[in-house]
Formats: sequence, C-alpha cells, structure tokens
Amino acid sequence: MKITSIEVFDCELKKRDQTMSSYNPVLIRVNTDSGLSGIGEVGLAYGAGAKAGVGIIRDLAPLVVGEDPLNIEKIWEFFFRKTFWGMGGGNVFYAGMSAIDIALWDIKGKYLGVPVYQLLGGKTNEKIKNLC
Repeated sequence: MKITSIEVFDCELKKRDQTMSSYNPVLIRVNTDSGLSGIGEVGLAYGAGAKAGVGIIRDLAPLVVGEDPLNIEKIWEFFFRKTFWGMGGGNVFYAGMSAIDIALWDIKGKYLGVPVYQLLGGKTNEKIKNLC
C-alpha cells in the first residue's frame, strides 16, 4: 500500500451573523492506492493559524507520497530528523506533522480492522465523566 495524495480542507466557519468564527478547523485526508484513506486535523485552527496549517500540509504532502502509510514511525522520524523544520520546527510544523500522523493511524486502524484506541494501548476506562 502506498500514499497517493493528501487533500487539505480549510473549513472557514462563519457565525450565524456571517462574521468569521475564531475557530476554523483544517482537516486532511491521506489517500492510498488501496482505496483506504485516513483523516487528520491540523491543530492550528484559531485565528490566522488555519492558513499556516494549510501551507505546511502542502509543503509536507509531497514528502510522503509513495510511502507505505503503515510505516508510521519511519515517516515520523523522516519528518523529525531529515527535514529542514524537524528538530526545531515550532507549532506550525508540528501541527502539520501531527495531522499526517493522526491520518496514518486512522488508515492503520482501518487496514487492521480495529479502532485506533486499540492500536494505542486499548481501553483504560469503562466510563468517562462528562465535565460540560
């Protein structure tokens, strides 16, 4: 299985009065040649940060096209150790790297037929307290 593309979705949300929201999520979809895809979120969705998130994904996407999405550690290590931004990257770089990482775990869970939480260590609580 190989990564074929990464799509970026800049979700510019507006309030009911049509003014801009302070929260504008940036989602990505990593696509593979097997038809599986994974979803991730760039964690810079506040204010102008969304635009930076879109930009970093567009810069990082070509670096992973052709890679095996199941080799999550290899891709993470490449981003961290072999790119210009990696070891001193800052918020924008790490948000983009994290979005791709999340999407790769999503693909791996789908490929193996298990929820991602199982891949990350399994269920630790039967109930979660609602704090809202």
